[in-house]
Amino acid sequence: MKEKRNQWNVLSNHGLVLICLHNYEGYPMRLIGQVIGITERAVQRIISDLEQSGYIIREKVGRKNKYKIQKEASLRHAVSGHCTVGQFLECFDADIDAIEEINSINHWRIGEHGSEMYHQIKES
Repeated sequence: MKEKRNQWNVLSNHGLVLICLHNYEGYPMRLIGQVIGITERAVQRIISDLEQSGYIIREKVGRKNKYKIQKEASLRHAVSGHCTVGQFLECFDADIDAIEEINSINHWRIGEHGSEMYHQIKES
């Protein structure tokens, strides 16, 4: 019997959404949710929180929303308040092509003998 491991992240979902808005500019909320592993509705709530806290500004462009990150804003926690949002995000500048390659690889699993590969379809 496999032991279920406790899954947790060092960064909160709010931090991860902020990183995705920075690295995946223009991605729809649904895709941001898939990248993080949360629902589109959760992404909407987090974006609303980030907007109300002054971390992002929503700009309507046609039928879509564009989000401008307020990089000069300070992080809220006393431990990290000396850092700006921009300094935080610099740590997570990403090679988008590499991330997409890793994400596509994660949808494959190797068969029991190691010689076959199966494409996993994530059920929603």
